[in-house]
Amino acid sequence: MKINSIYSYIKSISRSISVLDIGASGGIGWPWNELNKDFVDLILVEPDPDEAVRLENKLNKTQKSFVVPIAFWNEQKSIIFNLNKSRATSSILNSNLTFLNQFSDSDRFNTEKKIKVECKTIDYLIENNQMPQFDFAKIDIQGGELAVLKGGKNYIQANVVGLEIEVEFAEIYTNQPLFAEIDVFVRNSLGLELWDISKAHWKYLNDLKSGPNKGRLIFGNALYLRPLEGLEKWLKGFSDKKASEKLLMLISTSLAYGFLDYASAILNNTSISKYILNKDRKEILLKINSFSKGFGLFKNGNNFLFKVFHTLASFFRPSDNGRISDGILGSKNKGPFWI
Repeated sequence: MKINSIYSYIKSISRSISVLDIGASGGIGWPWNELNKDFVDLILVEPDPDEAVRLENKLNKTQKSFVVPIAFWNEQKSIIFNLNKSRATSSILNSNLTFLNQFSDSDRFNTEKKIKVECKTIDYLIENNQMPQFDFAKIDIQGGELAVLKGGKNYIQANVVGLEIEVEFAEIYTNQPLFAEIDVFVRNSLGLELWDISKAHWKYLNDLKSGPNKGRLIFGNALYLRPLEGLEKWLKGFSDKKASEKLLMLISTSLAYGFLDYASAILNNTSISKYILNKDRKEILLKINSFSKGFGLFKNGNNFLFKVFHTLASFFRPSDNGRISDGILGSKNKGPFWI
């Protein structure tokens, strides 16, 4: 993959990017799982003890990575964790079954077992050297995302280049914060801005034989990055060497999610790219330009053909009992194509 060539060069002048995955059941996902393992250091957080053991056994021992078998929250305490029928739906919060029972397969949210888990905050673990520092975090803990962000406010605001957060638009778990509240906190308190959202829709239980694929917008994944505006001020809080590292980690994250335009904008901004040696800046731009090449019949697309193929594609769109997802965050490179 061409992107691994860029990461190889970045690592030769800096270091690997460190990714914190909070709610790591099943292992790290896209885009980090498609990169050469030498270029990504992983911190996997999973409170389910059985899943934590499975993750530990799956880890590539040559990769800098480890599992943290506790829950992250906004304070230090022991708390009850609900292990649900489908482990992926397990949460510290109680399932909102009154709402969920209006949709198919709601029994996967039924709690089968309650266990006591130890909770820590990101700020506490970092300040007490109980966890390595990280550049990017993915948070998917079924309604508890805002609590984790508040527990890591100091570190995230000062150090993190981006976040991928599962967000809900409907109350899947009782009294959980919804997207609007999380978005305001991330923007106002952490200094990051929204880049993209993938969305999942659920259809209400019904007797219809067919009809539209799309149901109600229920949840999604939101990608936040540190914006160009204010980036220079943020970097001034570090030494020149550290600022260079942070800038390269932001570029690495932008490339991983397919935002090549943003990576190029950073490198072409003279007030910001001054932290990177000019020869390195030019080499990374050359590699990005090579990575950006793809196949396209039309420079700006074709509206008529798009409508035709989009209509055809809708006939084959996969649905899991009335639940559909609109794809991934960012853009994905598949051979000569960008999707």
